[in-house]
Amino acid sequence: MPSLSETAYKAIFETAPIGDVVLSMDFIILDVNRTFLKSAGRQWRDLVGRSIFDVFPENPGDPEDTGVAALRKSLARVVATGEPDTLALQRYPIPIKNPDGTEYFEERFWSVVNTPFYDRAGNLAGISHSSMDVTDLVRMEGLPESTEPEKQLAEANMFTRTQALQQVKEALEEERERLRHLFERAPGFVYFTEGEQHVVVQANEAFHELTGWREVIGKSVEEAFPDIAGQGFYELHNEVYRTGQPYVGSAIPVVFRQLPFQPPSERIVDIVYQPIVDASGTVVGICGQGNDITEKRLMEAELRASEERWKLALEASGGGMWEWNPQTRDVRFSHTWRDMLGYSKDEVEESFDAWQRMVYPKDLKRVLKDLDQLIRAESQTFSSEYRIRRQDGGWMWVLARGAVVGRDLAGRPTRVIGTNIDISESKQSERKIWLQANFDALTGLPNRRLFRDRLEQATKKARRGGHSLALLFIDLDRFKEVNDLLGHDAGDLLLADASRRISACMRESDTVARLGGDEFTTILTPIGEHAHIEEIACKIIEALSAPFRVGQDVVHISASIGITLFPQDASEPSELIRNADQAMYFAKKAGRDQFRYFTRSMQEQAQARLGLGRDLRRALAENEFRVVYQPVIDLSSGRIVKAEALIRWHHPSLGLVAPADFIPLAEELGLIQEIGDWVFKQAVACSKAWSRMAQETFEISVNRSPVQFMSKSSNVNWPRYLMDSGLSGDNISVEITESMLIDASPDMFQTLLEYRDAGIQVALDDFGTGYSSLAYLKKFDIDYLKIDRSFVRDMVTNDTSRAIARSTIVMAHELGLKVIAEGIETQDQMELLAADGCDYGQGFLFSEPVPPEKFERLLVTDWATLVI
Repeated sequence: MPSLSETAYKAIFETAPIGDVVLSMDFIILDVNRTFLKSAGRQWRDLVGRSIFDVFPENPGDPEDTGVAALRKSLARVVATGEPDTLALQRYPIPIKNPDGTEYFEERFWSVVNTPFYDRAGNLAGISHSSMDVTDLVRMEGLPESTEPEKQLAEANMFTRTQALQQVKEALEEERERLRHLFERAPGFVYFTEGEQHVVVQANEAFHELTGWREVIGKSVEEAFPDIAGQGFYELHNEVYRTGQPYVGSAIPVVFRQLPFQPPSERIVDIVYQPIVDASGTVVGICGQGNDITEKRLMEAELRASEERWKLALEASGGGMWEWNPQTRDVRFSHTWRDMLGYSKDEVEESFDAWQRMVYPKDLKRVLKDLDQLIRAESQTFSSEYRIRRQDGGWMWVLARGAVVGRDLAGRPTRVIGTNIDISESKQSERKIWLQANFDALTGLPNRRLFRDRLEQATKKARRGGHSLALLFIDLDRFKEVNDLLGHDAGDLLLADASRRISACMRESDTVARLGGDEFTTILTPIGEHAHIEEIACKIIEALSAPFRVGQDVVHISASIGITLFPQDASEPSELIRNADQAMYFAKKAGRDQFRYFTRSMQEQAQARLGLGRDLRRALAENEFRVVYQPVIDLSSGRIVKAEALIRWHHPSLGLVAPADFIPLAEELGLIQEIGDWVFKQAVACSKAWSRMAQETFEISVNRSPVQFMSKSSNVNWPRYLMDSGLSGDNISVEITESMLIDASPDMFQTLLEYRDAGIQVALDDFGTGYSSLAYLKKFDIDYLKIDRSFVRDMVTNDTSRAIARSTIVMAHELGLKVIAEGIETQDQMELLAADGCDYGQGFLFSEPVPPEKFERLLVTDWATLVI
């Protein structure tokens, strides 16, 4: 037989288009390919291990059944001569089972070639029994001389005979059409010739496809295929026609043009020439049949090349090699394999069971599954990563690769070779990358990515188990203040300590994660009563309210916690996160240092906030904003000397929206810069008009939020705009909050310096409610302090509030600052402030904020009357 690897041979054997049976020297069936099983209607397990004559016995009820005898003689000739032997168009009925289990013999005709094969020592080892079922082709030659329909014709009347004749004709045409279809659609090529000139009279589609669809019908082989002259095919036709003996050729090369415009190309074919004889036994033509095996040969070559490449790869891999016989379960390991794991030769038992005991238990099931796929031919190669025990007791990660390189005659793997490569460093790097991708480097907690994955898994598990889980969203209150005051290193120490405190409040089954910044989350699953959730939330709040020692400093923070439940509040992880975040926002808004459960009202408020944000985006373009002005009074003269510009939003459906409701939203949405610039321009226009009316500079103060200082998107440079409008810096003052001084960025500091250089004065609003120090007042060159309305409101009845107000006035004057008191609503408040030396005041006692046209009328009013 051809010299192929056992793997390649098995692949070719199974896919061969001609039926093939491998017989031992005593004619026991060793293997059968798919084509034979299909044509004989048998299963592999029904044939292998049995004598071919037991499986296909002689029909005792058919005296003309000479098939068994002919096959015995043919096989005997092969054994005697060591040469192939052929049976052409041999009648050999085979037993067929009925559905009820009974058998009958079906007439079949076969073309058979019995070929000997030898072992490596050159001894005859068995016989390859190749057969082709040609029953349909034999029947195509004509109907039997006497049939049942003809008897009916002889016995019936004219009408009946005519009717029966028509039925026979229709049946004959139907059978011819079926056979023609089978002939045309046959996977192998078939053609028929007549006479000594070998004129082609019929050919199927496969033949036309092979030969390039040239015109061959009615032409001799020499005329139809002039380009195969000198290749022996003409001579073979003549020999078969002359001797009446068939010819069987395997892997015959033929060079010809498949298309007229293409150069000649080589194809490889298996071919059988069968003589066609008439009733007298005279050869009248030839049936040529076979298969184009060019692609199969290319596949064989690729298989051989692949096997060589595989062997070279194994040799060059540098890993430890192993060899395994799946049938005997013997395993052999190379010297390099043992050295890699630290074993001596005597320390490793060379068996599959011993190897299994060396594999890390959690990896073994997966590795065995990968090996099983290789053995079952579900994959061409084996590749698996697993841990294996070293001699010192530790575990080594290895990449194992292997392939089947030997099979027995039944196709079972007998030799698998492969390598093990140490990939421990690679696995360590992978784990490091995985940790970096899924865990927070500062706290060691799961990060946002891993948290989302765990929440997904937790909700799926809870849904399957029918239980609940709780999601807690934790935000550290006042962390930013600590971070800004003590620096980022101190902030990192605080976060690390906070993560440990939160984790200590959890069970082992719970998940704690850091989402980023000062935000943490916990997943509690499964949960029972709400009391359990609240107990954990209280433990977290208590743990985080205890003092933190950061270096040499002791700092205090607190926590605001939002809680949402699955499935009561939401069924999807994204909804749970949103709900917990909303609940945390309400806890912080309610005063911090507490927890809040998510409620539907929170969702409604969030949706309302979302709608308000959508309307806010178009409010400026729709001219819905208005600027109103509240007068600032010189308390010593009672005259209007300044004004504060305040924005109002007249929503088309909601009416007047309070600034406290939309200003923070504008900051979040990035709209505050555009809105703030618009308010500034309105104030500039009014200051210009009222300065002209007063015949002196009239100052208007404009509030500027921290976001405006941080944003880079402003198209309006305030000092330059004042100059372009023909005004000086004295026309506008800027109000900032006390907390802004603590959070001041370099950009804010630079902007305030630009205002000072342009003559724009700065007022510090809500003074006394924050944590600023006198150093901030000096550093930022503040011009005005505004006493918060909370102190003004209580100063008549509360000595402490009055003392704070009086101290603020004295301190400001000592620093060279002017003082403005906000929220003056009574005459007593005004008199006390004036007595304490307060410079300016504003409040409803004098006037509420009014539109520009009404403010102009105030300017011309006698203020003495207004004050009284």
